[in-house]
Amino acid sequence: MKLRSLLPEGSVWVEPGDFEVAPAVWGDAGAVTAAAVPAIVVGRTGDFALRGFVARDRYGVSGAGVKVGIMSDSFNVKGAMAADIAAGALPANVTILKEGASGADEGRAMAELVHKVAPGADIYFYTAFSGQADFANGILALASAGCDVIVDDVGYFAEPFFQVGSAIDKAIDTVVSMGVSYFTAAGNEGEDFYESRFNGYSLHLPGLKGNYVAQNFSPAGAPSPYQSVTVPVGDKLLFNLQWDEPFASIGAGHAAANSLGMVLYDASNHIVARVMHNDVGTDPTQTLSFTNTTASTSFRLAIVANGGTTTPGLFKYISLSSGGVVVNDPNFGVGSGSSYGHTLLASANSVGAIAAADAPTRGGSGQVEYFTSAGPGTILFDASGARLASPLSAGKVDFVAPDGVMTDVFKPFYGTSAAAPDAAGVAALMLEAKPGLSPAQVTSILKASAIAVTGPANTTGAGLIQAPAAVKLALATVPAADTASFGPLAFAVAPGWVIGGDLLRAAVAAVDADPAASGFWVDLEPEAAAWLAASPGGATAAAAAEDMSLLFAPV
Repeated sequence: MKLRSLLPEGSVWVEPGDFEVAPAVWGDAGAVTAAAVPAIVVGRTGDFALRGFVARDRYGVSGAGVKVGIMSDSFNVKGAMAADIAAGALPANVTILKEGASGADEGRAMAELVHKVAPGADIYFYTAFSGQADFANGILALASAGCDVIVDDVGYFAEPFFQVGSAIDKAIDTVVSMGVSYFTAAGNEGEDFYESRFNGYSLHLPGLKGNYVAQNFSPAGAPSPYQSVTVPVGDKLLFNLQWDEPFASIGAGHAAANSLGMVLYDASNHIVARVMHNDVGTDPTQTLSFTNTTASTSFRLAIVANGGTTTPGLFKYISLSSGGVVVNDPNFGVGSGSSYGHTLLASANSVGAIAAADAPTRGGSGQVEYFTSAGPGTILFDASGARLASPLSAGKVDFVAPDGVMTDVFKPFYGTSAAAPDAAGVAALMLEAKPGLSPAQVTSILKASAIAVTGPANTTGAGLIQAPAAVKLALATVPAADTASFGPLAFAVAPGWVIGGDLLRAAVAAVDADPAASGFWVDLEPEAAAWLAASPGGATAAAAAEDMSLLFAPV
């Protein structure tokens, strides 16, 4: 009898390092009795929350033949890759196309998570820490190396809030058009953003020469140029500000026509940090950084126009601060969210996080991690820098996957950086089961596989993806590459799926040759049944329907 057959319903047998197990159960030799099995305590494994073990066991998939590319800080700077391979935490097939100059080896931690879900997949790595241009080059290099799936957990402050078309965006769109499924961590900024119309008035601010037009932060009554911010002693404030002007670095012939700056004051109106670059003619972005080494925690932020003959219409800053930095404004967190840059791309899968231990499949509350960056994002400019007639909502996050999981690098590994590789691992299982699935099909199937979770608006997406349902739906999907063989008649199987013509005739022939063939259920439309009835061989509509049911039996 297989030992796993002794496990209670919903459990799975794994190595001791994959689960947190009561010592009395394992003992020195790792032995376990049937009576002791119920005492097993399930640990923080994303694979369990995704039910990847069910998909692998039920459908015989492991990600074999699929290449997964990873982009992060570094992979083997600490020199532990060989030990990970020897221990089985990584596959033997690891290819580093470009290593990071330094880093925490977060890329290796991501690879370990992919390997847990898709142990048969090959791993490739290219650092994303050599600037945006090289990030884009890395995406293309991984695709050229044959990667079927690429996943990153990196965002640059200078990526746009309100525009698409950066070098990173273009590279992602290019590889997706080549058939590569792209995943990215949604970000860990939660609802830590402030967005508003610029409502300025002129005044003199302490420490600045002359008058400036400053944002009025007062909702009623006398105007105020200050927004209250609490920065605990020792914590770091980091605000990334952008406004509704096009990026010169993206759209040829377009650039920012005005500029905003930020000034941070202490309670005595002394300037403790400022960023006042005049961005007219360049990119509309400023980053304010301040580490509190004072004894006070009370500060005030001013946002001022510091260039151009006009002022912005809309501005937003996202707080990437550490610790307990708090913006004391009731409108903080109200607006289009903290998602930005390539996480807003329609072609990329933006992955939010849910704690593995809190996943619905684990009996948890199903609450998305509070720090998952909120969508939907607002696009105001196209890739050329031209203002759109109407703003577009990006609608991110797409779905969520587990974090808070154990790796040899981080124990545990938290953040959407841990969730994205889990989702990429499920995609690898799908692509082994049904090669040729298009990126759009992979995304659609992952969304369809998801189960409901709860959380702030625009952080949950379709829900927590589930590997068994995703692989089953993958097997049931006609790959986009097969549509070219369709005959003159096609009918809908499900939204976005079609089958017909020569493929139908081949299906009937396959049933005749192998009555046990399996695929998926299909409800024959009347016209399809009639077409089969009139096809060579003289099959009747009823017989055709019966044959199709045999071929497309449940998987």
